[in-house]
Amino acid sequence: MQAVGEIKVNAEGVKNESSPEPVLVTFGRDDPENPQEGWSALKQWRVLLIAFFITFTSTFNSAGQGSVSSGFRKEHPSITSEVFITSNFAYQLMLGVGPLFLAPLSESFGRRPMLCVLSFIIMLLFLPQALAPNFASILATRFFQGIGGSVEGPVVAGIVADVKAKKDRGTAMATFVVAVYAGNGLGPVCSNWIAYKVNWHWVYWMQMIMAFVALVLCFCFLPETRGELILEKRAKSISNTSAAGNGRQTVLGGGIAHTDSFFERMKGSISRPLIYLFTEPIVAICALWIGSAWGIVFLFIGAIAHVFTETYGFNQGQASSVLICGLIGAILGWISNETIQERLYQREVIKGNGKAKPEARLYSTTVGGALFAIGAFGFAWTARPWIHWIAPCIFITMANLGLYTIYLATYNYLSDVYDRYSSSAQAAQSLLRGILGAVFPFFGIIMYDNLTFKWASTLVGFIGCIFAIIPFLMIRYGPALRARSKVAVHLSHLEGFALPATEEMATTA
Repeated sequence: MQAVGEIKVNAEGVKNESSPEPVLVTFGRDDPENPQEGWSALKQWRVLLIAFFITFTSTFNSAGQGSVSSGFRKEHPSITSEVFITSNFAYQLMLGVGPLFLAPLSESFGRRPMLCVLSFIIMLLFLPQALAPNFASILATRFFQGIGGSVEGPVVAGIVADVKAKKDRGTAMATFVVAVYAGNGLGPVCSNWIAYKVNWHWVYWMQMIMAFVALVLCFCFLPETRGELILEKRAKSISNTSAAGNGRQTVLGGGIAHTDSFFERMKGSISRPLIYLFTEPIVAICALWIGSAWGIVFLFIGAIAHVFTETYGFNQGQASSVLICGLIGAILGWISNETIQERLYQREVIKGNGKAKPEARLYSTTVGGALFAIGAFGFAWTARPWIHWIAPCIFITMANLGLYTIYLATYNYLSDVYDRYSSSAQAAQSLLRGILGAVFPFFGIIMYDNLTFKWASTLVGFIGCIFAIIPFLMIRYGPALRARSKVAVHLSHLEGFALPATEEMATTA
């Protein structure tokens, strides 16, 4: 097979050769168009913070929807609380389904156009919710808004992978997860106080303003981050410029294949997440793990306010304020990630001569899984009228600290294993995360009422004990699972990272 001539073409110009061999288009050294190596740290973090704000607005929307229930049902007595929950069920469900085609499409057509278009749609859909004359209006708009909001996870996580190399993305990914928790914590707090002090309509007006800000930031300050698409644009420019390419074929470097066929791209993009979910054991395990954890997060959002209302007599605003414990737990998780997990990971990077095993991302979950179980048990047995409310709040914070490590670890792990196709892997896990996040609130309050508060939370604690085992199994058997993954093996070879001999043997078994 004839080798492709390595003619590097950077942002400054094109080196024209008389050789008939195809032009290999890749990033040059310190190429200003290279998001990972050519962009300044300031530009990288500007892009990341815009993406994180989009994440925040999406999770804020998801977690704050329950605040509308009471006021809306007063105006529409025929709507029960169980019926109103379906509005958030529709949103959560589409958060899981949407990434199956939106996230991989962003890999093929770009992050910027995806975020700009969907941010505009999300903003517009707050208008019919704020002016909704009936419940059907809210239900329909929540359904379509959930599709748009689904970009908050996989696509934003993909942006992190675009602009930060594996060894440098720990802090960025940790901050992304804090943005998720900030939305989950502040969404119910702000929305419930607005609904309590003003009216439910302003819950949507406030979010429409936030969505407008996100839209402006996207259009004005968010460039394309996907390196492969930047190279494709450059390759097309070379092919179309006779002085540069003399009509020669262009080939992208780094093992990147590209095609001009829209339908081929669509087919590959939409099918990739489902293929990963059902053929990649790593994706399936992480999906079940984070999906269950995410379901418990939304179970807590509904149940905690209920517990504090019934046990301590809190009003709507006060009870929702307890959910700020989730954000506090995330901030503590961020600190622990920077001071402990990242140091352990960088130690593995040094040991691996610049490359660490993806399983090094899971170290913090060995403690985080236990913290979640302890927090759930503690909440179960301290939420009593004669025990000060600060005691269960401390254990809620501890449980969320544990959940934070799980959420962060799975995102980091999948990003490291699937790298340029991380959005597809994240979309696959988002499917189960969205489904379970939609279903859990339906039985959360019923479970707490029927089992009593203490036994319902005790059950959650026992589920947490199962979570505590998973990271040990993943650290032990993760390398073998990766060695049996055609995708993981292919990407590791592209990076020049050889799997251990035992793993290579597994791939040929």
